[in-house]
Amino acid sequence: MWNLQYSIPTFLILSIFLVFYIARPKIPTRINRTFIMLLLTDVVNMIFNYVSTYMDNDPSSYSITALYITNYLFFVFYILRSFLFCQFTINVLELNHRKIPLTYLLNGGVLFACQILTAVSPWLHTVFSIDGQGYHSGPFYNMMTVHFLYYLVVSMFLLLGSGKKLSLFQYIAVLSYDLILFLGIAIRLAFPHIVLMDLFCLLAIIIQFLAFQNPDNYIEKRTRFFNRFAFEILLSETIPEKLAGNLLGFVLKNYTDNRILYGGAQMDSGITAIAGFLHNHYPSFRFYYLRNGEFVIEAKPDTDLNALRSQIAARFLQPWNRDYAKLYLQVGFVIANQSLAFDSSEQFMDCLESAFREVDQIGANECLIIDEHRKREREQYLLIKRAIENAIKEQNVQVFLQPIVDAKTHKLAGAEALARLEDPHLGLIMPGDFISLAEENGSIISLGEQIFRKVCGFMAYYGNQLHLAWINVNLSPIQCMDPNLIDEFSSIIEEYHLTPSRIHLEITEQENVDHRLLKKQIQEMTAKGFSFVLDDYGTGYSNIDRIKKLPLINVKMDMSIVWEYFDHPDSLLPLSIQMLKDMGFSVTAEGVETEEMARELYKMGCSYLQGYYFSKPVPLEEFYKKYHVTE
Repeated sequence: MWNLQYSIPTFLILSIFLVFYIARPKIPTRINRTFIMLLLTDVVNMIFNYVSTYMDNDPSSYSITALYITNYLFFVFYILRSFLFCQFTINVLELNHRKIPLTYLLNGGVLFACQILTAVSPWLHTVFSIDGQGYHSGPFYNMMTVHFLYYLVVSMFLLLGSGKKLSLFQYIAVLSYDLILFLGIAIRLAFPHIVLMDLFCLLAIIIQFLAFQNPDNYIEKRTRFFNRFAFEILLSETIPEKLAGNLLGFVLKNYTDNRILYGGAQMDSGITAIAGFLHNHYPSFRFYYLRNGEFVIEAKPDTDLNALRSQIAARFLQPWNRDYAKLYLQVGFVIANQSLAFDSSEQFMDCLESAFREVDQIGANECLIIDEHRKREREQYLLIKRAIENAIKEQNVQVFLQPIVDAKTHKLAGAEALARLEDPHLGLIMPGDFISLAEENGSIISLGEQIFRKVCGFMAYYGNQLHLAWINVNLSPIQCMDPNLIDEFSSIIEEYHLTPSRIHLEITEQENVDHRLLKKQIQEMTAKGFSFVLDDYGTGYSNIDRIKKLPLINVKMDMSIVWEYFDHPDSLLPLSIQMLKDMGFSVTAEGVETEEMARELYKMGCSYLQGYYFSKPVPLEEFYKKYHVTE
């Protein structure tokens, strides 16, 4: 006789759980589909477990055929349930048949073999048999335990091998539900006449729900749309098989400024009103709210996105009335080209986010398309981003030196350090291609420190041999904002037993820099013995009044100003050089390409010259060999 006292409450709890979950919005991902299948399978399994056990306790009241059918169906869903528990782990770890083909093959093979053994039981009595005396276990009955243990072992091994991508909470959750299922099997073996396995499966399912399947984790509260997390999960599954759906994105322009203008509460109300409009007018579409006024609409495949865009744009010509306030908002649109294939969800999200940023800066109701050109552009962006990350991690930023010579004698006076990155796909990456990106994501701090250290090492070992008075190192305005810069650079200088005057720091003024903080940083570093050079004078945001207030020792004339003079001579360059000299600065001319340019610039009063006429930037070793030999 089997004890069924735990079956009814377990079944009721699971049924309520199933109804609650199905009623909530869900994204169509593998993990969600697997979880729903697991819930349904578990419910059906519990029904047939209860019915078959109840009938087996009183076999004389039922026909042998009925007993065979109910027991067979119990085994079928019991086996499928254990398979789905393992499949859930596979989906959590974002593994698919391409990544683990052997595991997929073995899992499917075990499932198929167990189902065949069960299917032939009425004739071969493999797993169970039924006669006039009732239910009997067959010679392969233990496969009920063995196959479940197999799937749990596979789940544990996959977690150990691929679990690093999970958060600590998620990792512990997977480990916990596997251990609970192990415990359930052990108790089932110890107390075979008490139906307890369903209770342990229910506990495992609850853990899966709390850690991975709670719909509230995927919903944005103001709009009740799916959030960015849900969108990225969907992309991670659909992108490898080409972009699914018909995607139209739009962004509220000047979102931050409008939030300040209208206030946070009013803007939140406006976002809620926009969500209501979309829900009411396009109920068959799926919506996502990413962040900061960014919406994505997943329309039906046959939807005309341009017509949809026009309809939404027309609505934004009217104010959004909310809580007795009128919000006037403008939008920019982005259309995802379905014919494109992306390598990863990260690549697509990067294209989408860059398009959102760009469309925010252009006219209202404008539309950008994520096409092949933008894809290639962002592919290069990601490659450069990875190259920066690798350079920081592996300490392999390459430093090139370009000589700076005395304008009168053309003898080596100093050099400028220029960074390069090496990438297997892009080759040698120039500063213009990666510095702004490094400044954007903050990695310029680590890159700059690495370059500074390598330059100090070169100067310490070879500077005196080359009679090299100084090397200029470019300093990003972002680095100047780092309060630890003085201590870090001073520590490196001391490590190599140099004086700070041997390393000159080149800065470029920019409009978006806090000039008071920049001035303070320069003054404090100057007091420590560092010397500063102003780079790219004549372009950008250079201002004579600010230059006068900075403790500079040298100003470098940008090559564009130098070239402009020699293409169309006028008095601007000579007057600028004379003015800077009168202010007490030495002047370096960049972009010197001919002997005539070198001669004329010396006559104008330049102290130093730099350009391809003397040498292009070369690696440290080549620089040493070239100038060591000439001494």
